[in-house]
Amino acid sequence: MGITVTFRQIEPNETLKGYAVDKITKLDKVINNPFDASVILSVKKYRHIAEVLLTAKGISVKAIEETDDLFSAIDLVVDKVEKQVKKFREKRKEHANYGSLNKSILDEVIEEEDISVSGGVEVVRLNNSLPKPMTMDDAVKHLEFSGKDVLLFLNFETNTYNVVCRLKDGRVGFIEP
Repeated sequence: MGITVTFRQIEPNETLKGYAVDKITKLDKVINNPFDASVILSVKKYRHIAEVLLTAKGISVKAIEETDDLFSAIDLVVDKVEKQVKKFREKRKEHANYGSLNKSILDEVIEEEDISVSGGVEVVRLNNSLPKPMTMDDAVKHLEFSGKDVLLFLNFETNTYNVVCRLKDGRVGFIEP
């Protein structure tokens, strides 16, 4: 973790530098990864500006705040960076949950790949391709090109799993839960 503090149009001040470093260091609880931060403190007439550029593994955040006091500008900019990092983490978490949902459904499908007997009927799991997000039109085209009779797919528009199947009369059936 490296934190640099730069003063522009203001005399370097150890108190301000220590305050900024302490505030940025507290972001370590939120980020959970080593990070580098660059803090730029400047004064333009009556505007006191604090700017932070923070980079960590897979994330880069930039925030600027200005007030009439550098200490409050540092507080506000650190709060802003913390909000951005939390928002990024939530997005990452949602994306990870979406992936695990797909994986659990795929695992469920793969587990049924064995041949089994149910009620005196032999059940054979066909090896379908991975269900991926697609529209119903794309699923019908995929069904036609694959030569299979049934296709499970993730509907891109509704974000639910649907089935298209070839009917005996040649039409295509659509099943949604």
